[in-house]
Amino acid sequence: MFIDVIIGLSISLVIAGLAYFKKSLSLSGLIAAVFFGALLYVFGGLIVWISLIVFFISSSLLTKLHEKKDNSQDYKGRNYIQVISNALPATIFSVLFYYNDNIIFLLGAVVAIAAANADTWASEIGILSKGKTRYIVNLKLAPKGISGGITYLGTVASLIGAFVIAVIFMLSYGFIYSFDWIFMTEALLILTFGGFLGSIIDSYLGALIQAKYKGVKTGILTEKKWLPNEGVILASGLAIITNDMVNLLSTFFASVFTVLILIF
Repeated sequence: MFIDVIIGLSISLVIAGLAYFKKSLSLSGLIAAVFFGALLYVFGGLIVWISLIVFFISSSLLTKLHEKKDNSQDYKGRNYIQVISNALPATIFSVLFYYNDNIIFLLGAVVAIAAANADTWASEIGILSKGKTRYIVNLKLAPKGISGGITYLGTVASLIGAFVIAVIFMLSYGFIYSFDWIFMTEALLILTFGGFLGSIIDSYLGALIQAKYKGVKTGILTEKKWLPNEGVILASGLAIITNDMVNLLSTFFASVFTVLILIF
């Protein structure tokens, strides 16, 4: 295991270091990414680690494109909380896989990553939609970019995001183990569905329990606890449930649901 730890730390440091240099990670995000990258390499193996890297690279590129489109200068990269919310569920199931040697837990780990990728693609691509944004719970009109809001473009992007991670798993599994086409096809469907489900769960949690605030003067709805030049009040949801908490819960629930379905 010692050698795996060194390899995991080394390759994670290289990838995270480049991300930090490109301002896709903050300093705290860099440290967390190296730590969880090493854990996933040690316990989940190269398959889970590669899936995580594909998620990280693709989501970072989409986020960067979105920031450039908005001409935003405030983005400083993912911090440690955001890294943990995306990586912790996959790490938990990777550890279960390591000690139980059950392929179901490996699928559970990758489902968590597929769900994170699906949600990020839905958010970053969906906000570019020219169509109407509606709350997933009642289909009423919602502000663009608000958690719990969905668009046709974002929904399609979510499905594709999950599918991409599923394909990466197929290719990795084939080259590392064997090209068992029956299993790989089943895994493709499981991971795509599980990842997409995680994005749907994220939207429901975002609509129902995530904290949203309203400007006292303007009535502007925001997920932040502040607005320029005015105070805010809690408009809906629970104050302790942030977007990062929703991301963690949705990926974890998607993995748990997938594992339970496969076991029973």
